[in-house]
Amino acid sequence: MPSERRQFTRIPLGATVGFQELTFSSIPEPSESVFKDVSGGGLLLSSPREYPLGTLLKLEVRIPGWGKHQHTFGPASDKDARPLVAVGQVVRVEQMDAGGYELGIKFLNVYPDDWAALLKFIEATAPANAH
Repeated sequence: MPSERRQFTRIPLGATVGFQELTFSSIPEPSESVFKDVSGGGLLLSSPREYPLGTLLKLEVRIPGWGKHQHTFGPASDKDARPLVAVGQVVRVEQMDAGGYELGIKFLNVYPDDWAALLKFIEATAPANAH
């Protein structure tokens, strides 16, 4: 049985994420993709181009259904429309057979209330035996 190094439960979620490199040396190129899964520690996304390990990305993660777990005023549907904004770091890059890349992104900086809402959403959504 393989040892599991993950600290957070991952859930599959084919939702969208906007991302761009955090850089001062060039004009960042915004991209939008689908992320394959998400956890409290990061996410796995598809990218049309490769990013070197260690690259910092600004992420705007759209998470359908997470609104009811946020502690802000207004209807949950309005809160669902608001993305989770985070800074993430590329920790894994894999070239896909069909073209493009799969990027493992570790969250480095997330607004604490958004992170708490994400963890509650994952706990409520994850199957009982997911890790």
